[in-house]
Amino acid sequence: MKNSFRTLALALLAIAACQQKETPELLPGKLTVEPIITKATEVNFEDGDRIGLTVIADGSAEYYADNECLVFADEVFSGDLEWYADIYTKSDLHAYYPYTSAGVPDSYFTFYDQTAGIGEADFMAASKKGVLPTVNSVAMVFKHMMTKLVVNVENQSGAEIVSIGIDGTPMATGVDLVNMALTDFEGVLTEALPGPVMAYEAVAGKTWQAIVIPHSEAMSIVITLSDKTVLTQPLAAMTLKSGGQYTINARVLPGKVVVSASGEIQNWTDEGEIGFEGGSSSEELPVDFEEFDGYFVYDGVRYNTVTLADGNTWMAQNLRFIPRGRTVSTDPAEDAGIWYPAANESKTSDPALAESLGLLYDAATAFGVTEITLENASTFDGVQGICPEGWHIPTVQDFTGLVGHCLNSAYVNTDGAYYDPAIKGASLAALAEAGWAWQFASMRNKANTSATGSFTVTSYNDIFGVMSYIIGSTMHQTTTNTDGSLKNVQYYYLMPTYNASNEKVAAAYGGFLSGSSVRCVKNK
Repeated sequence: MKNSFRTLALALLAIAACQQKETPELLPGKLTVEPIITKATEVNFEDGDRIGLTVIADGSAEYYADNECLVFADEVFSGDLEWYADIYTKSDLHAYYPYTSAGVPDSYFTFYDQTAGIGEADFMAASKKGVLPTVNSVAMVFKHMMTKLVVNVENQSGAEIVSIGIDGTPMATGVDLVNMALTDFEGVLTEALPGPVMAYEAVAGKTWQAIVIPHSEAMSIVITLSDKTVLTQPLAAMTLKSGGQYTINARVLPGKVVVSASGEIQNWTDEGEIGFEGGSSSEELPVDFEEFDGYFVYDGVRYNTVTLADGNTWMAQNLRFIPRGRTVSTDPAEDAGIWYPAANESKTSDPALAESLGLLYDAATAFGVTEITLENASTFDGVQGICPEGWHIPTVQDFTGLVGHCLNSAYVNTDGAYYDPAIKGASLAALAEAGWAWQFASMRNKANTSATGSFTVTSYNDIFGVMSYIIGSTMHQTTTNTDGSLKNVQYYYLMPTYNASNEKVAAAYGGFLSGSSVRCVKNK
């Protein structure tokens, strides 16, 4: 199939919202699909967006629905498709985006001109098995089938960058939607390639993005300047994975390009770094940061911000920045410093949740240091850490100015902007109404230096990750082992109480080895 594909990047939410009942209370009618991720263009689905849906009922020799077109409106995809009458027969659902009337795609062809945006270049698919007819929408998780490249550029050439291209990418691949996999596509890979994939300028003069087919072929970055100079730099060979995002950091100098390696995560699963052929530069590029009204873009990722009644401007989303040279772990027992959240019933880390819930950081990583010791433990109050320039890790005063209550009575602030003495904290509903909704991302728990880390995941009202903290930079206390070595450092955190009795947040304290969410506060 040679149809164009537009992009989709989906923000994963709690899975339990659309569970099927074994015995539906109402007769199901129209089949609808609830999207639970966002486009790669980092906006929500728009009315009129279309997916193709195939439904295969158990025991059926024929498809119940084959490439049925569903259209997005009122937060769900729907069409004319009705559920079958047998409410006790399960079925498998397979969907893809964007829809094409030519039929379910079995191949994908590279888009070489992505200068207008990457929305025409990506291909997404979703599969859900064992679904019973239901009156609810069916939640389907879409997966990126292609690879995303992010090129961060520092231009010191003296000329403007006209274009950036990625050369050496395959022309086509086969697509197996049922198994959510890519396959060999015979007969086209030998055809002449039209040229480099021309990347989209996502952040003016600083960041370019491109979607390519996963492969292991050698690539080159091609940069064209306004003085008609064309600079080409071969990249280190590596295998690009489906759904993976790879970062290329390039310093453009007069007559040459210096490429340095750095990994990051945006909407996609971080799969490492690409340097230049023969190794990476020791020169580290600065992290891109641009601030706008109501949001900022940090290392290529957009975060919403909000100015609250406490007078502070806060991030309204959890941070998912990965410092240069660091990797993210899925194993809570590993002292990696950064972990993917585990906000699910199985208590297993899920990289796909990073976009919607952010990442989990220990104190040292959040503060931007390699180690916390007895000597430096109290020196981080208000530190910038991994926040962008002009922002900081919240202090206990930032916390209590917002929520009022603290487990340490010395920091209770009855003038806290959202303090409610009846609940000894701030209502989660009131904060959400103000634009600062809590994101239940779970936490990595490690009580002290001798303990083994594990994920703490509890649930309430079908929301997993209820036990989650936001880290602060103010120290509470230190404890030592009998030999005088460091046992634990406690810092102040924001902690929700989300149960049948309370739906609030207050300031508490916890260990420095825990993995918690980060929300930065703008400096005054």
